[in-house]
Order: sequence, then C-alpha cells, then structure tokens
Amino acid sequence: MKKPKWSFLYAYNLRILRDIFVYCALQGKVEENDLYKAMKERRIPPPKDKWISPKRKRKDRLMLEYIHAAEYLGLIKKESIKKQKNFFIPDFSNLKEEKRKIIRENQGRIFEPSRKSPPFTKNEKEAMLKIILDYERARDFLLWFLDFKQFPSIWSFDESDFRKYAKPIFIFGPIEKGKKGRHLLKREIDGKIWKIPNENPYDYTRLVSFVLPSWFKDLGLIDWVIVFPEFSEDKKLWYMYYPIKMSDEDFLKIDMFKVIEESFFFKENVKSIWIPYLIYIIARKYNCSTEAIKKGIKNMYEKYPEHFHLERAPLHLLKRRHEESYIKIGGFFRSYLNIIIKRRKYE
Repeated sequence: MKKPKWSFLYAYNLRILRDIFVYCALQGKVEENDLYKAMKERRIPPPKDKWISPKRKRKDRLMLEYIHAAEYLGLIKKESIKKQKNFFIPDFSNLKEEKRKIIRENQGRIFEPSRKSPPFTKNEKEAMLKIILDYERARDFLLWFLDFKQFPSIWSFDESDFRKYAKPIFIFGPIEKGKKGRHLLKREIDGKIWKIPNENPYDYTRLVSFVLPSWFKDLGLIDWVIVFPEFSEDKKLWYMYYPIKMSDEDFLKIDMFKVIEESFFFKENVKSIWIPYLIYIIARKYNCSTEAIKKGIKNMYEKYPEHFHLERAPLHLLKRRHEESYIKIGGFFRSYLNIIIKRRKYE
C-alpha cells in the first residue's frame, strides 16, 4: 500500500467506507461531483445524521475524509478523462477476491435516502479485516496488544497470531485539555504505561482512542469495556480494549448460571453485582463480545426469574453518560444483578 503523508484516517464508521466502495462498484464508475451529490442527498448514508457541517470551516470536510479513506485503503481510485472529468472506480489492484466478496454480499442493494447502512455480514467482516490489515496505522494499533519481542514489527503477525497471543490494553479515560483523544496507554502484557504520540503532525490519539477501536469492534476482532474507578486497580477510569477469542455462538452455549457461581459465589458472599463489573469480569475470563455477554445475562434472567432480579439503573448512574456499560431490558437500563438465592441445586 502507498504511504502518503495523509495516512491518519479519521473515517470513524467503517461501514460507510464499505458503502462508498459498493456504490462505486455497482455503478461501475462515478463522476467525482456525482459521488459528492450522492452523499449530500444521503443516498450514501452519513456516519451520524448529516454529511454537511455548518460549524466547520470547510463544510464538506467529513465527505472528504471518507472519500480519502476509501482511496487510501485501496477500495476506490480516481481516474481522469482527458484531464477534464474525474471519476471514481472500484480498485481491484490488490486483495481482489476480498473486494469481490463484499460486492457479492451487496448485489441488488438500493441506495436511497431512507435506507441506513446495514451491518456487516460474516463474509464482509472476513474480507474487510484482510483489507484493513493492509493499512499500516491499523497494524500499529494492534501491535500494542502483543509482545514486542515475539512480534518485532507491524508485519510480523497475522489475524490468527493476534487472536492467540494478544492481551488487553488500557487507555486512560480523561482527555487532556486541548487534545482530541486520550494519550496514556497501559499494556497488560508487560505492565508498562506508554504515552501515545499526541503532537502534530503525528497525533495518534484519535486513531487509538476512537477510530481503530471502532473499526476492529465492528469487524469482531476486539471489543472494549469501561473499567470504572470503583473496581480499577489504581481507582482511576480506564477503557479496556481486549481481543475476541471466543465467538458469540460458543459463549452463549455456556451455562451463565454456572459462570455467576464460579466467578462470585465460591469466592465471597455476594448478594448483588454491579453490571459494569459483571461484564468486565466475564470479558476478562472469556474474551467474548460485550453484546454476547449482555445477551447471556438477559437470557439467564429470563430463564431463572426466581433466582435473579435486574435492578433499574438510578438516574445518577446514567448521568455518567456510560449507558453502554449497562443492560437495557423493557426500555430501562439495569444496573445491578440481585441474587435471590445463593446456590442452585443441580438436577
């Protein structure tokens, strides 16, 4: 992959990059002005609520970021006709089969303003992961999860190595005043705290704090939980990014009742478990997605209502703006798993 200076990609939503590629691929070629028009008209869905931001000095900056990212990742490329018109076409110069797979998964897709960007299919996740692993900044990020002695360079590991050997990393919660991302990183594999480069023009903080975690979470390679001061070792707030080593399907086959017993009952007399702490403990033990963990807890709660109660979250907890750390059931966030009886009598 080419390495121009503009290699810091701030396209936070990876699915939108897929959408730009698929739109160009299904059209065959798209005039540059027509691509911008399709984005403005929301036929290519925006990452949040709109493509144009009146608050920016350059109102179309968000569109430019996503188009550049799609180009840099080798999804699309620009061609000129007689130096008069610029067109975008799908780029099949490398990883051709992976890109063909993404197109096959989107055959017949209609791009209209009312349609949202669909989640990745399993095949798309596999293809996109190979494409993203060809991006040097993405490998920079993943290397932090690994032993530097065992894997001395960003090109010395593959996906299977990562899933087998990676250990969690922790990003310090607060954002330094005047900065755009968090700047302290702690590696479990060596116990050391590192400073993420945060000086222009090499400010990695947004990539490490937001962009790459979002990409790899969407692709099922990592996930993250908040480590609150109430149960962190140093009584500070951290974000724990951890590798996914167990599929959702395999985790949901586990007896969640037994998981609760082994994790809490055999160690202490527990009557109530804070949901963020419960999710953190299970994530550490099983290295599965938080979505699967929440689903497993919800299934157990519905199966054994005589043993467990999920308490509604009080307002002061939700004011922390960490709703993703709780479980939502019946329109309400639940903050505690209350235990009605201690031990189950197995049949």
